[in-house]
Amino acid sequence: MEKISTHVAETPHPPENLYRLWATPMTWASWDPDVAEVQFSGEAILGATGWMRPSSGPATTFEIVALETDRLLTTTSRMPGARLLFEHRAEPLDTSTRVTVTIGVDGPLRWLWRRVLGKSFAGAAERNIRGLIDYLDAA
Repeated sequence: MEKISTHVAETPHPPENLYRLWATPMTWASWDPDVAEVQFSGEAILGATGWMRPSSGPATTFEIVALETDRLLTTTSRMPGARLLFEHRAEPLDTSTRVTVTIGVDGPLRWLWRRVLGKSFAGAAERNIRGLIDYLDAA
């Protein structure tokens, strides 16, 4: 996977609170400024699919491709010749949680999509984390 955007931050919120929001796609538009709308039903399990419309750009389907309760949730969206990956990771520390979001592209045309998406996704991982933490702080 070629990284397009990555960001790491620490928060006093426990991993399970972060994961709960990641694993509830219907909340994404409430805290991620890059998400306008999501349609998803059922539980967040491997292979589950949904639909989302970003704040800018075309709507797309997504699939949950990796998860580890309270620690990791990764989704992917398919594009011609590649797939876009969003990895959300929470690591418990002594008195806080390290949260990491990595956005990348994989597949035979990853070099093309990295070039096409690079500028628009440059700060997306940071916006995702900041939105999540701000949302939890306000709760």
